[in-house]
Amino acid sequence: MASREIRKIKVLTIIFSITMAVLTIRTVWMILDHGSSSEGYTNPSVAERVVRGTIYDRYGNVMAIETPYYSLAFHLDTIDDLDEVIRETAALITLSEEEIRNITENHTSYALIKRRLTTREKEKLSGLSLKGIVIEKRYGRQYPQVHHASSLLGFANRENKGMEGLELVYESELNPIPQLNEKVSYGDNIYLTIDMNLQYILDDAVLNMIEEHKAESAAAILLDGKSGEILASSSYPWFDPGSYNLFTAEQRSELISSQIREPGSVFKVFTLAALVDAGLVTEDDHFFCDGEYEYITETGNQIDISCVEPHGEVTPETMISKSCNGAVSSWSSRMSSEELYGYLEDYGFLSPHDISLSSASSGYLAPIEDWSQRTKPTLSFGQEIAISPVQIVTAATTLTDNGYRVEPYLVEAVVSHDGERLYTAQVNRSEEQIISSHAVDMVLQGMETAVVTGTATTAAVEGVTIGAKTGTAQVADPDGGGYLKNTYLASTLAVFPLEDPRYIIYVAALAPSGGTIWGSAIAAPAISEVIEDMVRSGYIESSVMKKVSGQSADLIED
Repeated sequence: MASREIRKIKVLTIIFSITMAVLTIRTVWMILDHGSSSEGYTNPSVAERVVRGTIYDRYGNVMAIETPYYSLAFHLDTIDDLDEVIRETAALITLSEEEIRNITENHTSYALIKRRLTTREKEKLSGLSLKGIVIEKRYGRQYPQVHHASSLLGFANRENKGMEGLELVYESELNPIPQLNEKVSYGDNIYLTIDMNLQYILDDAVLNMIEEHKAESAAAILLDGKSGEILASSSYPWFDPGSYNLFTAEQRSELISSQIREPGSVFKVFTLAALVDAGLVTEDDHFFCDGEYEYITETGNQIDISCVEPHGEVTPETMISKSCNGAVSSWSSRMSSEELYGYLEDYGFLSPHDISLSSASSGYLAPIEDWSQRTKPTLSFGQEIAISPVQIVTAATTLTDNGYRVEPYLVEAVVSHDGERLYTAQVNRSEEQIISSHAVDMVLQGMETAVVTGTATTAAVEGVTIGAKTGTAQVADPDGGGYLKNTYLASTLAVFPLEDPRYIIYVAALAPSGGTIWGSAIAAPAISEVIEDMVRSGYIESSVMKKVSGQSADLIED
C-alpha cells in the first residue's frame, strides 16, 4: 500500500515538473518575441518650436509679433586663429575688435558675439569661410509700434517668454506648451480694444504736455464710456519693449491702473452726484463762499476749509464750474459716513478692475472706524482717498451710461492661429443704477458750464459739447508725514459729446515744473488737443464742420 502511494506521488511530481517547464519556456518565448517586436513603445514626437502668438489692436494692426533674426556666434574650441577671426568679423559688423575680444574672454567653447545682425551684416558674414564662426537663425519678439502702448504690452525676454504686461498675463495663451505629434505649435492671437490711431493722438498730446510743463510723469486714458473699451492709454515715461534691457523698472511702469494718488477736485463730480442721488442736494441749494469755510463736526469741532478764491453765491452747477471746496464740503455733512462709503464702493473706487494687467491696484480708503473728523469734508473734494486713472474713468461711466457703471476692459478677443474665436469680451455693466438720471444731468450740466465759463475753458473745442472737471492735488509723501513740498498732480476729467455722452478722457501730470501747477493750464489743454484731433479724424462731429459742410452743399446745388 505504501509503495502504491509512492508511485502516485512520483507520477504527480513528474507531471507538475513537465507543466512548469512548458510554462517557463512559453514565458521566455513571449518575452523574447515581444521585446523584438516593431510595435513596441516609442516616445511621442513633440513640436520642435512654438510660434508665439501675435498681439493686434482692434483693427488688426500688429503690436507684438514673433519674427526670425540672425545672430553671430563663435565656436571657440574649433577656431585655430582667434585673432584672425576677430579681426575679419569686426570689419563687417558694428562691434570693435576690443568689444568682440571682451566677449570671447568670458567663454571657453561657445560665445554669442552679436544677437541681432542687420541684413547687410548677415550678407557680408555669409561670404566668410573662417572655421568656427556660425550664423544662427533665431526667433524673437518685435514691437512695430515701439513706445506706443508699451506699458500695456510689457515685453517678452530673449527666450521669448513674457515678463511684464499683457505678454506676461497671457503667457499661456501666447506661448503654450509644445503639442504632441506636430512639427510646430502655434500660440493664440490677442486682439485689444486699443485703436492705434487714437493711441497716436493721445501720446502726441501727452508728449506736448510733458515738454511744455516739464512734468515728471503722466498718465492718460481714453475710454468708450458705453462699452467700457479702453481705446488708448498712455503712461509716460515710455519705453521700447524691443530694447527693454535699456530701461529701468520705473520707466517701464504702467500707470493707468497701478499708480494711485489723491485725485483732488475732479472727485467733486462724484460727491455731488451721490448727494443729488440721495436727495440731499437739489437745484435750489445755495452756498455763499467768501474763500474760507468753517466746517463744524458732529462733536462740535471746527475744520477750516479754504478755496483758491472767494466764489460768492454758489449753486450745485457752479460748485463744479468754479470748483468750490467750501460748498461741496458743506453739503457732504448732510450724508452719513456709512452712506458716502457705500457710494464710493458702488463707483468702483475700492476695486482693482480686471483689465488684464496684473499691476492693477484696488485704491485706498481707510475703514470708516479709522476716519478722522476731517475725513468726510476733505474726502468730498478728493483728499484722504487714493485711486487710479482706471478707477476714475470707471466711475465716470455712470455719466455716460445713465447712472450705470460699466467695467473697463482691454482684451477684445482671443483667437487661435487657424481663426477659431476662443474668447470674446462682453459689455459688463452694473445691475442697478449707481446714481439717478437726474443726478447725471445735474453733474453734466455743471461740467459743461465749467468748459464754457469756468475752470475748464481750456478744454473747449469749437463745435463740440464737452463737460470737464479740473483738479490740482497735493501729492502725499510716500514716507508719511503729510504732503510733498511744491509737488502737485494736475489733472482733468472730460466727457463728450454731451448730446449723447460716449467718450471719457482723463489726463494727469505729476510734478509739473514749467511755471504753473493747475490742471486747467496743464491737463485741460491736452484734452482739447485730443478732441480736436478726433474731430479731424472723423471720430466725432463738430457743429462748425456740419455748418460748413451744409453751406458747401448749398453752393453745389446752386
